[in-house]
Amino acid sequence: MSIFDKLKDKLQSKKKEKRSHLDEIKIKRSLQLYEAAVAYYKRKDYANSRKYFEKALQYDPDNEEIKHNLRVVEKQISLMEEETRAQKEKKDKAINKTLSQDSEDILKQAATEDAKDERFYYKALRLDSDSSQEEIKTRIDSEFRKWRTRINSPNIKMRSEAEEMLSIISQARRVLLK
Repeated sequence: MSIFDKLKDKLQSKKKEKRSHLDEIKIKRSLQLYEAAVAYYKRKDYANSRKYFEKALQYDPDNEEIKHNLRVVEKQISLMEEETRAQKEKKDKAINKTLSQDSEDILKQAATEDAKDERFYYKALRLDSDSSQEEIKTRIDSEFRKWRTRINSPNIKMRSEAEEMLSIISQARRVLLK
């Protein structure tokens, strides 16, 4: 016997208990909302499933099946959130590793040198010393776009690296594009 059959039997038994018309309407509405919640759960739309289980519970607050299924959906949602958070952390670590490898040497050199010459900026932008003004401008613009998107990162280390690299890029623009 399926859950729907059990709920329908429950509805029938409650009818026999001489419920008022309003109670019958509430139970029918609860069953409709319950069915919608189950349909959303089967589609793995857990947010809507939770919403409909909660609404069904408002109409039939004593229904243990609805309470149980609501707990199951909430657990599923928390598992998905944890998985999403883990994936985001993994992605952030990969980005940080790449950023650190790309920019660490440049930032160390920038910190140790007071007077930066053109060679430093060519190295920071990964350009050849015989690059044309157009190539320099293109590289500066692409590096600026790349680091500007990282300035709003929730990762503090990435944000500080981006701020320092943007400073170096703006200095390079002034020195190399005369």
